[in-house]
Amino acid sequence: MSIDLTTRALIALTTAIWVMVLLVAYPVFFLPGMVVDEGEEARVCDPRRPDEEQCPEDQWCVHGQCTPHEEPQVAQRGEQCRDCPCDVGLQCGADLRCRPRNEPEAPAPTCGDPAVEAAVSRLTQTCLQRRHSVQDQVESGQGCSADEWRALLADDEQMNTLLAAFPNRLAVFFPSGEPRARQAWPDPQTRAHMASELARHAEALREAKMLFVLGRASPDGNPADDYALALRRINAVERLIDVALGREKPSERGAGPMLIGSGAPSDRPVALEAFVRNYAGTQAPIATSRAESERLAAAFAAIRAGESVPARRSLERDVNRVVLVIPVPCDGTKEVR
Repeated sequence: MSIDLTTRALIALTTAIWVMVLLVAYPVFFLPGMVVDEGEEARVCDPRRPDEEQCPEDQWCVHGQCTPHEEPQVAQRGEQCRDCPCDVGLQCGADLRCRPRNEPEAPAPTCGDPAVEAAVSRLTQTCLQRRHSVQDQVESGQGCSADEWRALLADDEQMNTLLAAFPNRLAVFFPSGEPRARQAWPDPQTRAHMASELARHAEALREAKMLFVLGRASPDGNPADDYALALRRINAVERLIDVALGREKPSERGAGPMLIGSGAPSDRPVALEAFVRNYAGTQAPIATSRAESERLAAAFAAIRAGESVPARRSLERDVNRVVLVIPVPCDGTKEVR
């Protein structure tokens, strides 16, 4: 009798389990509409391909999946507008803070400005406290932590001051995923082209007291990989600057300006209009080919004119695959030699 009851209990339990399985499986296998919705939310994508070819109109490729593209936060009066637009009725001033359109604008800072001197001094001293260069960190495979790198540009005010004071900065753009870890980049022809483009600015690079080299990566992989990619881009640009200035190896940098590298995490990408307004500077973009440089220059000109641009989402990714080179003619502090 006890065996019979046990058998019945097992049968009942097995039946209940199968009923639960069928209840879960039914929407997946028998309701096609639900499959489509779930697929839209988890659509796999390749960041090396244009977002427009693989993601819905309001999404872009983030960490290998099509993800809703959030609009940049709107800045209010007095808030920094370096990475985002100002609210209605406000404009982004020379100090990269929002102000009313009819309010007189303060002149852009220059090297003699105390705020510029203070920013340069603090950033330089922070750099001098580091034990290894960007190149050492990349080649040894032991990069600084994000917090240590953020210390180089500790607050918005310092970053705003640098960008506003030195508009002749250079923007060097990279293809998706390049340079890859432990692989040579670029090929000789691309290397010669990019070095020659940088060589056009050799005088400004050579005469600068220091060069801020700020690297970014778009959110293509996981945040740690993106950050490592930003550091490799810094290293690549430093080497290209060596070639442009006729230095055969990094050890010859001692006679030139101090290079201060800082990588930005990919979880805070720069909005397209904000990049063109506040990051791109006044010089022509430097990319892996003349055609690519001309494409970026034409797109930036269209944005400045308020015109629409094709492949906008891919362009937003392009402007976050960049290294900014800011030649700083200031001493920063008398203690820095």
